[in-house]
Amino acid sequence: MFAGPEADPAAATAAAFTGAAETLRELDFTDPCPIATVALEVVSTHEALRRATADVFASWIEALAGFYAGAGIEAETARDTAGSVIALLEGAFMLGRAAHDTAPVLAPARASAAIVRDALGRAG
Repeated sequence: MFAGPEADPAAATAAAFTGAAETLRELDFTDPCPIATVALEVVSTHEALRRATADVFASWIEALAGFYAGAGIEAETARDTAGSVIALLEGAFMLGRAAHDTAPVLAPARASAAIVRDALGRAG
């Protein structure tokens, strides 16, 4: 998802935010995550679409958790860490779109790396 298995997971996570900011700029701040857009629009009105978006987010979290677990983070902590990183990224996209600026996407890069480093520290 973020990098090969030999990558430093904290650095790879921070780099993903940098890449996400570039994607947001390339899309002219329109819709970097259509899943989030659909989820926000249908969560209270269309149960099947709500479930579908929840399933997509869950699959992203599980894939990222697998990356973190491969780096030595305990499975439950890896899932919590992945969920936190995905939540930071999705919130950052929303704030970046509203501000028409990449700063809200770049700002949590350090925080996301710190979350991952903390999880790695608990693993060791």
